[in-house]
Formats: sequence, structure tokens, C-alpha cells
Amino acid sequence: MTLIDAMFINKGGGAVLLDYLIEHILAHTQSKEFYFLLDPRYKIPTGLGQEAYTIIPNKIKERIKYYKQNRGRFSKVFCFANTPPPINLKIPSYTYMHNQKILEAPKQKLNRKYWSMYAKYLFVKMYNKNTNYYIVQTKHMVDELVGIGLKDDQHCLTIPFYDDCKYQGGGKPFAQRGRDEFVFISNPSPQKNYPTLLDTWEYLLDKGITPKLHVTVDDTGPSFLERIKALNARGARIENHVYVDPHSLYFNCPYLIFPSIMESFGLPLIEAVDSGMKVIASDLTYVHDVITPSLTFQPYDKKSMADAVIKAMNTELPFPKVVTHNEIVKLVELIAP
Repeated sequence: MTLIDAMFINKGGGAVLLDYLIEHILAHTQSKEFYFLLDPRYKIPTGLGQEAYTIIPNKIKERIKYYKQNRGRFSKVFCFANTPPPINLKIPSYTYMHNQKILEAPKQKLNRKYWSMYAKYLFVKMYNKNTNYYIVQTKHMVDELVGIGLKDDQHCLTIPFYDDCKYQGGGKPFAQRGRDEFVFISNPSPQKNYPTLLDTWEYLLDKGITPKLHVTVDDTGPSFLERIKALNARGARIENHVYVDPHSLYFNCPYLIFPSIMESFGLPLIEAVDSGMKVIASDLTYVHDVITPSLTFQPYDKKSMADAVIKAMNTELPFPKVVTHNEIVKLVELIAP
């Protein structure tokens, strides 16, 4: 039996991928071959029976205790939340690394904003010897892992997986979507680059250009909420949905704008392509690892981003293309007992 350790996964992109992994296992494999260790904050899918999982407090000591008590129960372990097993189980062990900020932290350890991530990196490094392989979604994540010395490239496996049917083929034809609406669905984390995005919309406003911008900023970004309010008072068209099912926007709006400066995968890029949108995005490796965008810009340069917005509204951009593939079958075959 394989243990899938999803401790510390409770929301966001990690939870979306965990949902998809569980869905696939239940639908396509002998689910009795897998057992899940889950975070109490995670919303458990209805199809996962109580006999298939254990919930423990999301505390390090509780995780160590569970592993010690169950060290002879499993033949493989797949850790789903960046952190290798806390003890050496002497069985094949895989760790899914999906947080690039952890891998950036050693280079940014003098930057106060990265102190918490540096502490997480030290935690990962402490248990690094307990995992045989790291599994990542893209080549640039392999480069990050090798660059900080956690593993060599032979022990880093690139196996992208995502729900490739969720958005495919949906939405209005592009010609019916208008020309001046842009979507960025993301929380206000620092790597998402909201300051430059809002600088861009102010720059456009000063030029008398007012495209519509759809965002999802919650109360964890109070300064952004105030800035959006002030820009709208001046005539900008920024609609903050706080939270919204992406389908309605992806299926009806013409453009995804993606200013993020750091992503381990960038799933919204793929979702936008599948939804029939055109994509203007940061000219960074993580973007080119997953799609060929319609147009790129320099993510810290408001003029570069504004020029891309103006070009999108006034010229016929090419449709983007997905250049990665869903390998969920390969992943499950790898971690199966």
C-alpha cells in the first residue's frame, strides 16, 4: 500500500491538484492500494471513504508520531506538500515539490520577506535524505532543485499533471468576446505582482485608456483593495470579484493577463488556453514551460505591460498553445505499490 501524505495541503492550487489526484485514483485504479494522510482543514471529497484516510493535527510532532507508528505498514510513500518524510522508512519515497518560493529562499535569505520561506527550506533540507526523488511539474523547477543542491537531475522527475478536461472547448467564440476585458484570477501574494499590475492600469488611465480588469483580491491584500477603490474613483474599470468560479470569466472574456513573477507551474495559463482566451504574460521561463503565449511583457515594467495591453486591444494576436501535457496516469503508475 502507498501512503499519500497530504499534510499541510488545505486550499489553493495544492488542494485543487490533490482533489484531481484523488478523483483519478478513485476512478481509474484500485483505490485500496492507496491511503491518505490529510490535513484537518482540507475538504475531503465525498467519494473518499473513511477507511481510506487518517486526519491528524497539522503539527510536525504529530506527523513524526504517525510515521513512527506506521513505519511497517506501507511499501511506498508520496509526500504531496513539499516536505519529505520526517523519518527514513527504507522504502521508495517521492516528494512533490510545488512551491518555488521555498527553492528561491536560499538566494533571498537576507530579505526579510523570505525569512519564513527560508525556515521552510531549512525544514525541507533537514529531511532531504529521506526522499529518493522529487517530482515537479516543469523543467525550470528541476533547475531550481539542482541549483540549490537538494538533488541531482537524475533524482528530479518532471511529471506535470492537471485536469485537462475542466475547461477544454468551453466558452464563446473569441470574436464574440469584445476586445477590452482582461482577467487575472489570483490571491494577492507578493509573487503575483499586483503592484505592477495596478501601476499599469493607472498608467493607462493617465493616458485616457480604460480597459476592464477582473481581479480576485481578498482581505489579505488591504492596500490593493484601497488602491483599486481609488483608481475606480478616478474612472478606472477594475472589478474585484474577491472570489469567483473562473469558468464564467474564462469562457466570456478575451484575454488573460498574467503578471506573476514566480510560479511552479502556472495552471491558469493552461486553463485560459483551453477556454479559448488569448494570453499576455510575463516573459519568464515558467510561462514558456507550459504555453506559447500570445504576447509577453517585462513583469516589473508598467510601460511594457501597458504596451502589451494596448497591442492586444488593437491588433489580432495569435492564439496561445499549450506545450505541456497531463501525465496523471504516469504519476499514479509510479507511486502505486
